Amino acid sequence: MNIIERFGAFIPKGAARLIAGILVVALTLQTGCSVAPPIPHTGYQESLGRVAIISLNTQPDIEFDGFTRNKPSGAAKGAGTGFLGCVEMLGQGSCTGSICGAFYLAWLGVCGVSGVVGGVVGAAKAPSGKDVDEAESRMSERLSAESIQHALGEELMDVAQVRGTRLALPDLRLLRASGDKQDYRSLTSEADTVLEVALTHVGTQGGGFNPPLQLTMTARVRLVRTRDNTEITSVEYTHAGASYTLEEWSTNRAQRLLQALQAGYIALAYHIHDSLLLLYPFPDRKPHMVGFLVAAFGLAPEEPPIRGQLTGDKFIGDTLEWTRATSLRPTMRWQAFPRDGDKAMAAEEMAAVRNVRYDLIIARERNLAPGEIVYWREGLPDNHHTMTQSLNADARYFWSIRARFELNGRERVTEWGAVNLSAHERLTTPSSGSYRFKTP
Repeated sequence: MNIIERFGAFIPKGAARLIAGILVVALTLQTGCSVAPPIPHTGYQESLGRVAIISLNTQPDIEFDGFTRNKPSGAAKGAGTGFLGCVEMLGQGSCTGSICGAFYLAWLGVCGVSGVVGGVVGAAKAPSGKDVDEAESRMSERLSAESIQHALGEELMDVAQVRGTRLALPDLRLLRASGDKQDYRSLTSEADTVLEVALTHVGTQGGGFNPPLQLTMTARVRLVRTRDNTEITSVEYTHAGASYTLEEWSTNRAQRLLQALQAGYIALAYHIHDSLLLLYPFPDRKPHMVGFLVAAFGLAPEEPPIRGQLTGDKFIGDTLEWTRATSLRPTMRWQAFPRDGDKAMAAEEMAAVRNVRYDLIIARERNLAPGEIVYWREGLPDNHHTMTQSLNADARYFWSIRARFELNGRERVTEWGAVNLSAHERLTTPSSGSYRFKTP
């Protein structure tokens, strides 16, 4: 339920919008003035040495809200039975390759659609909480944790190789045995550091009658020193991805779900690698007011400008939240790095910065969440860029920017720019917390 809906049940809609606007102002000013994000720990980066990547063979929490639960629609009594019958088919086949984890989760989507559709056709009452719990329990038993985790691990390996990370490739059996025990001292002769990754949550979130359901994937990551098995750092990152209705997810045997999951593996892999191994946190950590009712964390947008927080309300959104670009091939502009605040906070290091470039990413908006990435450029030489391909007319987009540079002989990247702290640090980019614009 969005801001207007909460107020609308008690007071006239016009007054609700006014009060909502005042709250947005208050929250934004509070964010812009009082939040001082801590500096992420990155001092370990220069001493990592040879890095071995391992994906743990653990079962993630799987919660496809909206696929198994659809109480407001009055789902039929038979929905749970149809769902369980479909899930049982997972154990009757096999799957290999890096996309296997995505296949299993996509099949789960087909099963959920089958159960819900069957229930609606039968029409009677929604499945009970017990039925739902049993369905999710059976579902988890049938999914292959190894396949799901392996898919993310493979993507992370690919990204590390593309980025030129110094990888260690120990014997696979030894690596798996060490991962099962989470004791990596036996790898000392082959690797200095282990990057351990595991998906802890996969699912969708959303509620109501045929709501947009957004895919979410969370990964827990640890860096461990092999010589004494000491944990260097531990963090969780989340991919809040595509958002579709149940009917849209189910089209073409849940092909959208399969594609969204694979996109999630890739987004998490890039975010994990760059955040742990390349990140140089902005010295100036404060959010800065950059437009009407909005603060920016990171390099702030200049063109198209941004205003307002994303509320989900149609009236406020059309009026305040999506500024219009000047063309279908807009010129994007943003703050140059290092900013004045960065120079003030870390003058010596900022004077040593060399070869500054910028990475730009743009994704189509669908149901107030990022859809497919339509534009991605790395290494742009200036803090402005005119797009080389046209966007769709009368469409909405999320976008973000970060700096890439050299410092003391090493390539580093800053955090991606965003309008809230979680999107700035813990969410893959783009997210609903990224910058926004719409086309003419």
